[in-house]
Amino acid sequence: MRNLNNYIFVFIIFSITSLFGQDLSITISNSNIGLIREKRIFSLNKGIQNYDLTDIPSDIIPSSVLIESKNHSFDVLEQNYEYDLINMDKTLAKSLDQEIWIVSPDEKPLNGKLLSFSGSNIMLLDTNNELTIISRNDRQRILLKDFAKQETSFITKPTLVWKLQSTKTAKHQAHISYLSKGLKWHADYVGMLNENDTQLKLASWVTINNTSGKTYKDVKLKLMAGDLNILRQDSYRYKRKSVSRPVMAMADESGFSEKSFFEYHLYSLQRKTDIENNQIKQIQLFPETSAKVIKKYQIHSYKSDKTAVVVILNNSKKNNLGIPLPAGTIRLYKSDGDDLEFIGENRIKHTPKDEKIEIEIGKAFDIASERSVTSSKRPTKRSLLQEITYKIRNHKKSAVDVEVIEQINPYQQVELLNSNIKLTEKTAKNLKFIIHIEADKEKELRFEYLTNW
Repeated sequence: MRNLNNYIFVFIIFSITSLFGQDLSITISNSNIGLIREKRIFSLNKGIQNYDLTDIPSDIIPSSVLIESKNHSFDVLEQNYEYDLINMDKTLAKSLDQEIWIVSPDEKPLNGKLLSFSGSNIMLLDTNNELTIISRNDRQRILLKDFAKQETSFITKPTLVWKLQSTKTAKHQAHISYLSKGLKWHADYVGMLNENDTQLKLASWVTINNTSGKTYKDVKLKLMAGDLNILRQDSYRYKRKSVSRPVMAMADESGFSEKSFFEYHLYSLQRKTDIENNQIKQIQLFPETSAKVIKKYQIHSYKSDKTAVVVILNNSKKNNLGIPLPAGTIRLYKSDGDDLEFIGENRIKHTPKDEKIEIEIGKAFDIASERSVTSSKRPTKRSLLQEITYKIRNHKKSAVDVEVIEQINPYQQVELLNSNIKLTEKTAKNLKFIIHIEADKEKELRFEYLTNW
């Protein structure tokens, strides 16, 4: 069998560490929000002063900032998040009523007082009090006289502006914790079925997508799997376009360890790593393993004209798994004898150990089915009697077992009155039948049930 790592493009999660004794750690939850915790040194004078905290993500949530100073040596009294980053239009807006110069390669330079501007035009009042409208183009240069001397202020990167009070003039050590958007993860699983669809080679990866506006060097990572409750907030940050670049990182002996934490699960990377801004970083979650699977054909009453192909996997230690699996996408492959072919994909939810995973990977080409309501009566005002018929045709070269799942209302009383094939299972939501159909044969399932409410 081929090694699965040759066929994988996949994806990741994060979480938090105790950071005293550690310079930087990061947590990324399933809710696409990251917790960053870092140690910084502040050179402060005694008393009240302003301090600009830079090297922060542009996607930071300012209200989430937590400062822990050693011996409580300083306090932050006020905080402003400055995200009004400098650009052409903002510079022109703050230069209204100021003198500017417009230089074009093929025209004489123009100067005058800037009255107005748009994406297509600039309006100037020259020294003769004449109004000039100039079309903007990519070849123009706009010069602002003595711009550095003006009181107009801009910032070139996101900044937290603090007013703080220090107990002494010294270098102060503190830990800064904050939340940031733009940090995402997802899990991907890649499996390869054997020839008779009874065994699955499975590998798992996780992917970090960092578009937070900051690079994180030598960082301690954990992966958090779970569904946090996150309130929606209005976006106030500077919007920018970014292109992520993928980086593959293989797991080694310093891979991930897993443990329960609160109502979630943490996967801790046993080494430090770098996460560049606008980077997609992929790391193996667990090494390739081999697990037993069962392939089923299923027909559901709400889409009865199609026969689903389902692969069932038991997440147990006995089956070479038995670890909490974070939600993600699973993609399956199979060899046709010469080449490896992609046969389908689906999403799985967070799956605890010792639970089954049912993966619908496609529809069976050679199994046709149809469902009809052959009889429907109302014995009383609060009851319904139905007779249902399924016709299933097997065009394969071998016999198959097909599971028919009739959906019922879980809030009503349902009684199966009769059926030509024995009922396999009844749940609050379904009636299930298993039908054996020989090759190139048709089989009919008929049953009658009464619903009361």
